[in-house]
Amino acid sequence: MSNYYEILGIDQTADSTQIKAAYKRLAKEYHPDRNPGSKEAEEVFKMVNEAYHTLSDPLKKTRYDGRLNPEYTITPEEWREINKRKYYRWQQAQQKHYVIDKEYFRIQGLALLVFIVIAGFCFAILHTTQYFVEQQRLAQYQANSKVLKQAGSLFTSGRFDDAFGMIHTLGEKNALEYRINFTRDSLVRELRHMAEAKFDSEDFSSAAGLYLILKKHEQPVSFETIRKISICQYYLGNYKESLQAMKQLHNQQPNSLELIYSIGMINLEKLENPEEALHYFTLGKKLFKENLSKIYGAAFEIIMDPADAPDIYFDIFHARAQTNMIMNNFEEAVTDCNWAIYLRPNQGEPYKLRAIANTRIKKFDSVCRDIGYAKRLGATETEMLERKYCR
Repeated sequence: MSNYYEILGIDQTADSTQIKAAYKRLAKEYHPDRNPGSKEAEEVFKMVNEAYHTLSDPLKKTRYDGRLNPEYTITPEEWREINKRKYYRWQQAQQKHYVIDKEYFRIQGLALLVFIVIAGFCFAILHTTQYFVEQQRLAQYQANSKVLKQAGSLFTSGRFDDAFGMIHTLGEKNALEYRINFTRDSLVRELRHMAEAKFDSEDFSSAAGLYLILKKHEQPVSFETIRKISICQYYLGNYKESLQAMKQLHNQQPNSLELIYSIGMINLEKLENPEEALHYFTLGKKLFKENLSKIYGAAFEIIMDPADAPDIYFDIFHARAQTNMIMNNFEEAVTDCNWAIYLRPNQGEPYKLRAIANTRIKKFDSVCRDIGYAKRLGATETEMLERKYCR
């Protein structure tokens, strides 16, 4: 019968690495999955496993070598391994086992008592701490209530900035107190109602003051608040302040043609700043072409029905023509009048402006015709132009 070394195909002096390599090679070759239905392969696989598990264990290998060869001498390393295993078995045998007796119950009872005492002490500390925390929280709540009441009194007396300043300071110290934000929002809403009431009654001076305070304390500032500030300042004759507010609105809505037109008209009519007015009217002209090109395509003036265009487009070109006339840009003024007439052919003023612009650049062919259209459509001061250029 073959011994384990012969089964693995190795020499008796083979080390652990050679034993493991031989086992892997044979196990792979005779594994049942690779030899389905082969009884012979299954038996060989079992023997290979048995040989490997014996030779890979130093103690088992020593004993096997002793049985295989009576003259075999155990090496010092093998003796150390044998003695180590004997020591482990002896150590396990010496381990004591607990015995459930009166001493056992006494120790367990004492441990339980210590646990109960410690737990009670901890509970007392926690309860005391919680009590003091609750007292501090109650004191803080009452203090906050007092400050909020004072802020409400300041607001009622018209000291709006002081009221909001007090609430802001309180909020920095008590960020988690929900009543602070609730009170601030309530005062903001009340301030807005007061401002709107003054605005509706056309008390623009009082409304402007309230809206300016509201602007400081709204988070964020609403579009409507800035718009109302602009309107109030306009009616009060504070055109620079009105213009500043409108520009803030324009930053929020850069494509609003109404805002662009309003900014341009304030510059043109109230502040006598045609250069800035022309800048905004030119921006309006650019948006006009972009908007209609998106809808109708690049040749929109051929495709679209001018009556469908909003009046704001006509207003922008008419205002741009007036601005270019003031700045002596007469050819540009003619172009603007052409667009205005295209959009609203029943308006007389663009015909009159075009006639005047053409006289400045010495193009008299259509002057009388334009003056005639302007006169029939109700444009003002056309008789003087007719007497001068259409004898």
